[in-house]
Amino acid sequence: MKDRQGEQSPPQTRIPFISVTLHCVSMTVIVLMRSSFGFVYLRPKSIFFAFSWAFVLFSIYAWYEKPVWVEYRIMCVYGLAVITLYFLHLLIAFFRELYRGGEHDHDSGTPHTIRLLQMLGRTPTPLFEKNWHIWVEPVFVLFSGLTLRLVFGEQHLSFWLVIVAPCLLFKEALNYWFQIRQKKRHTDSRGDAEDIFGDVPTAPAAEAPKPVGKAKVKRARASASTAADEIQDRHFEQVLRLMAPYTLDDAELNYRKLIKQYHPDPKQEVDPENSAVSAELNDAIAHFRARLGA
Repeated sequence: MKDRQGEQSPPQTRIPFISVTLHCVSMTVIVLMRSSFGFVYLRPKSIFFAFSWAFVLFSIYAWYEKPVWVEYRIMCVYGLAVITLYFLHLLIAFFRELYRGGEHDHDSGTPHTIRLLQMLGRTPTPLFEKNWHIWVEPVFVLFSGLTLRLVFGEQHLSFWLVIVAPCLLFKEALNYWFQIRQKKRHTDSRGDAEDIFGDVPTAPAAEAPKPVGKAKVKRARASASTAADEIQDRHFEQVLRLMAPYTLDDAELNYRKLIKQYHPDPKQEVDPENSAVSAELNDAIAHFRARLGA
């Protein structure tokens, strides 16, 4: 039995409080380890803006107080570098969105190591990227923090990195859980649509045109067909993550982003689950091309 019935809200329109907290803590290492952040991922900007302003004031204070600067100089340099890169990513994402090229990336950026593999002509699989985000990066951050503390005797930045490591792991695990729930919603929506389509009466192909006296029957059949079309539209809107009002260009843009995520390399085999999602994406864009095309 499905765990939810009826009309569904657009995916990821709100971010839970715990996700925002993990996001802001993790951002201090993510901006140094990844690139190409999407506009959606930079959504909780106000919290990070407040943190940035407070950290800049502390860095100015430490600069004029030499004993404080000597103790916190590594932390200050690290934080100012993070703030600078964060605002650079924000400006890039803003201008991409301004020129209708915004990347709505829910995976919080591409690691530099994976970009290097792509430059060498090797495309990592989605499973490899998922494991890299969830396991490799947090372990690397934890190892860096412990190395700073045990080998170099640094007290402040190392303590912060040790805190960030589990937050980064939980953040990426939460992202992965969102993806699982998204696929579940698509499956439920497809099942609901199939249930409704099965109840829609279909006229025999060879049936003669109805006379004027049967106008009521025609109106009822058209009404049922319209209801089925609306269900189908809502289903494909969820598949392509569209929110009304939208155009065919919006559908094409989301289709290119999603098909690249679930089937990044046409020459490479994908697992059956991602193959099914790719097929559903193709059905959705074909539907909107037929309905919204000139």
